[in-house]
Amino acid sequence: MVRKRALDFRSGDAVIAEIEQLRTDGYVKTKRWNLTQICEHLDATMRGGMEGFGFRAPRLLRATVLKWSLHHMLKTRRMRSVPTLPRLKPRPASAVADDDDVVIDHCIATIRRAAAFAGPIEDYPFLDDLDVEDWRQFMWLHAAHHLAFLIPMAAVHSDTEKIALASPSP
Repeated sequence: MVRKRALDFRSGDAVIAEIEQLRTDGYVKTKRWNLTQICEHLDATMRGGMEGFGFRAPRLLRATVLKWSLHHMLKTRRMRSVPTLPRLKPRPASAVADDDDVVIDHCIATIRRAAAFAGPIEDYPFLDDLDVEDWRQFMWLHAAHHLAFLIPMAAVHSDTEKIALASPSP
């Protein structure tokens, strides 16, 4: 069984390198979304941080649970799965190609823009007074969380070979 990988990106360049490797070498999905869908979702969340989402979570939630959650994620460099807001969900798999270069290239351009973004982050929906570098690290963690569900073909082939070598001969 193929499992989610442990990834931790510290820069936009690292996120881009992973996307390019997956696009070039191929991958196996361990969940529902393919690379194009993940790129659509990452693009929407990064653009929303820079341009605004048009909504805000209740103030009490922003000041307590969500603030604690972000600081915990930044400290542990781990993110748990939570339901995706409908406005941030990608198109269904039946509506997108596995590797739509236009969507992937647009996401890469947005990652570059996020890496250079100087702020400010105004009216972020989940937190007040979000520091731009904390937001950026959250975006890289968010990308790692989703891209970890795609296993590079080289790793799949390597695991298959290890299993074959470890199996007893008949």
